[in-house]
Amino acid sequence: MKTRIIILVIVMMGGFHQLYGQTGIRAGWNYSDIKGIGSDGSSGFHAGLYHKINLGLLAVEPGIQYSLKGCKVDDMGTTGKERLHYLDVPVLVRLGFLPLFNVFAGPQASVLLARSYEGTTDMTSLDGLTKFDIGGVVGVGLNLPLGFNIQGSYDFGFVDMNYNDVDTKNSVFKVSLGKSF
Repeated sequence: MKTRIIILVIVMMGGFHQLYGQTGIRAGWNYSDIKGIGSDGSSGFHAGLYHKINLGLLAVEPGIQYSLKGCKVDDMGTTGKERLHYLDVPVLVRLGFLPLFNVFAGPQASVLLARSYEGTTDMTSLDGLTKFDIGGVVGVGLNLPLGFNIQGSYDFGFVDMNYNDVDTKNSVFKVSLGKSF
């Protein structure tokens, strides 16, 4: 299933390349949390590819990226660290106000690839966790000279992660640096 989604996204991005647009890379810092368990946030990173299709004031931007999410949890009086490794597939719609400034929003599908928990017990099993998430992304971007861009965004999950049988959802703040080619 995961392989099929990855192949589908790559084929779609290849087909979109025929349209007027720019392909690029993007990477940056995450500050994620799991809403619903009273945890503290945790730093991570993300990196991936995007293809921006310009439609005048609007642009459609499908992408694919790896994202390290998770949180710090109170594990029987000690702090544990939950690391969740996701493949995110956002489809953003950007609205450009000025040549430099834009706002964006769109849906995002995410597939849980791996897990590493360090605390009183070390755990890597994905059993019990929801492996597929649907969410949303909202943010602002700034276009810089030479094809560079900076953006800040907030990703929020709609699907219950079923973390320790509790209703929980992903929540991620991102700061990114990108380069269009």
